[in-house]
Amino acid sequence: MMRGPSGPACRVWAARLAGLLLAVFCGAAAVAAESSAEHPRTGLMWNRTGLPAVFPLQVKTPEGADYYLVLSGRGGDALAAYIRGGAFFKVLVPPGRYALRFASGRVWQGEERLFGPDTVVFELPEALDFAVRDAGIKAGHLVSLTREPLSGGLRAEVKGQYVCQIASLEGPEPVQLLPGPPHRFALGGDPQARAALHLRWRLGLAGVEPGTPDALWQRSLFVLGNPNLPRFRPQLISPPLPRVQSGFRSYSVRSLYCG
Repeated sequence: MMRGPSGPACRVWAARLAGLLLAVFCGAAAVAAESSAEHPRTGLMWNRTGLPAVFPLQVKTPEGADYYLVLSGRGGDALAAYIRGGAFFKVLVPPGRYALRFASGRVWQGEERLFGPDTVVFELPEALDFAVRDAGIKAGHLVSLTREPLSGGLRAEVKGQYVCQIASLEGPEPVQLLPGPPHRFALGGDPQARAALHLRWRLGLAGVEPGTPDALWQRSLFVLGNPNLPRFRPQLISPPLPRVQSGFRSYSVRSLYCG
């Protein structure tokens, strides 16, 4: 009957076995941690350009895998985003010319390992321009990715996508008030004196001698229908200029997708 080692030899073998088990356990834990890395949310991950992102970029992807998108310009990697396969994705991009590079896979393992050894990398053959065109039109792109039925590789179709800016007025419109009555004449002198003189003329009372103070006073008044008394030049009353109702008006600029 054979017996196992005892004494110091037994303790050596136990230590070696414990170390081996610990190494296996740690390796399995590391692999599990890498494979179970938290998936980023769909959308922008970072923007290193420091420029405002105002140009549209929409990407349509097939289901079955996730996608890691990197835009690279003259200064290196400018922007990165994460896309869930088959989900709606749109992001705003800073102005510039960028090459688009995609990495796809099923299990996200971080930006260093991407999707592990099964990562599929695809890059658009030509760089895309994101700039302003014409009058206030922000030109972006729509990229549609599809998989080849035989090879399983990715194929891209690129179309233009535009954001138009429309300016409009806000607040009440100015209202022009109705003009006043037409030009009218005003009679000179005191109304009571004019009435008394007109009554004396209608009753046929004797007139005053020409050149006397009474005659001069009569001439300073306006009597209807008396051909013997000259009329003073009428006083012209001009209506006030049309008034415009004042009101605060502001401008608003709206951005709409126009293509």
